[in-house]
Amino acid sequence: MAYDYIHKEARRIVRMCGTRDPFDIARQLGIHLTFDNDFTDLKGMYMIIKRSRFIVLNGNLKTRIQKLVCSHEIGHDRFHKYLAKSKALQEFMLYDMQSRAEYEANIFAADLMIDDDEILSLIYDEYDICQIAGELQVDINLVLIKVDELRKRGHEIRAQDRPYADFLRY
Repeated sequence: MAYDYIHKEARRIVRMCGTRDPFDIARQLGIHLTFDNDFTDLKGMYMIIKRSRFIVLNGNLKTRIQKLVCSHEIGHDRFHKYLAKSKALQEFMLYDMQSRAEYEANIFAADLMIDDDEILSLIYDEYDICQIAGELQVDINLVLIKVDELRKRGHEIRAQDRPYADFLRY
């Protein structure tokens, strides 16, 4: 799948829903969103049951992480429904850059939650990655993915560190 298509789909959904809040977006897209406090290591999952789409999030996570996981799962809804028809897509670890489906869901989450113009403005104002993450109230690894994708699309941005694949394992 072309990553440009992922970016365009994220922008289209933000325009259609009028928000970047993944909880609101999931509901507007007709995805059932629930929280489960019995999860331990599981961050969340996406599944399809009898043509109904579900995102189940770990209710014990901080809201900021829940929103990240929800954005990621919406990415699976948009691009990987065929995988969820046979089994639930479970997230124990985000930022898995080895799996194509997980990488695409991460790109989608970054594009859904972070506006291009807003992050570029911060970059050009010489904010570092940590400052950008704090200013935008998003995870630093999501910022790193977004910056990497902006560079691939032709923006001249100094290369940053790569996101850690095991960041959400703790």
